[in-house]
Amino acid sequence: MRKLFFFIALSLNLLTACTDGSNNALDLDKVNVHQSVLRMNSFGTEAEQFISFPVWFNDSVIRANNISKITRDFYSFDPADTSEIALLNSEVPREKREYWFDKLGQLKDLKVTYFYDDQEIGSVQYTYVSSKDKHGFAKVVILSDTNSVTDFEEKDMDFPFKIHEKEKETSKYLAYRDQQTGDYLFYMLDKKYWGALSVDSILKPTRKDIVVLGTSYFPTKKYQVSNKVNEKDVTLYAYNSKSHVLESIHKQDYPFENKRCFVYDKNGYCTGYIDSTFTDKVFLTRIVSEVKTDKKMKPIKIVHTKENQNNETGRIAVERISYEYKKTNN
Repeated sequence: MRKLFFFIALSLNLLTACTDGSNNALDLDKVNVHQSVLRMNSFGTEAEQFISFPVWFNDSVIRANNISKITRDFYSFDPADTSEIALLNSEVPREKREYWFDKLGQLKDLKVTYFYDDQEIGSVQYTYVSSKDKHGFAKVVILSDTNSVTDFEEKDMDFPFKIHEKEKETSKYLAYRDQQTGDYLFYMLDKKYWGALSVDSILKPTRKDIVVLGTSYFPTKKYQVSNKVNEKDVTLYAYNSKSHVLESIHKQDYPFENKRCFVYDKNGYCTGYIDSTFTDKVFLTRIVSEVKTDKKMKPIKIVHTKENQNNETGRIAVERISYEYKKTNN
């Protein structure tokens, strides 16, 4: 009964997030934020595409917990198959991501394995040949690539990862070039130059370049430009001014808008988030995500439930997160 009550209360918090202007009943000004294994302003977002910036995990937490490896298995279920969610060990994931860490908690290897029709069809392994610098950048190379994907299969799959090379570093900005496309990723570090005219005169971004105000660790705005000073595909990150906790991520991709609001417990751990999609301020759909943790508050499962305007449940996606640990002398 207590578990049922907890689940109902959490679900209500998630469902009301992003709709009443607050994340939950907590005063986020006074939340004592605890660092999690996951950095929620990059984990589970488009930031995971940019593998030259492996900032999705907290190095200090990885190191303190002697974590040597994290595995993420991704599954997808129809609403009628929810009983299978409890039996993930018997299911073949649609994708597996494996992360290996060094003794300092920094990512040293990443392997992504793809499945189709319950069969493994290939994998890509990346290895980091440098440590992260103070801006979160690390040089990465492809160690092996065994993908054997047909055109038909590729339509249902996503190969999002991008590798960047550092081109320039100044006190004002950082410039990185996409290895495949040649497009640029800029980080404007100095707030004095965050205005549109300053960005244009200093960076001179093209329509395909990406501009980030802030750093890879703490972005405040990400966008592309059109006609020099007009912005498109804007993503805004809102942090509480006192506790610095991440409150929301708001993405504008005309004609749609998506707002992700985060829910925290009284101890400052993220317990879930909700992505609401609108068009012309009319609600379309949402994905309610519940973060389940172990006794040490490490995330072990994230359940994403899609719901429409009529509160009807659509497809359910599940991430299972497992850990391996370094051997100690104790």
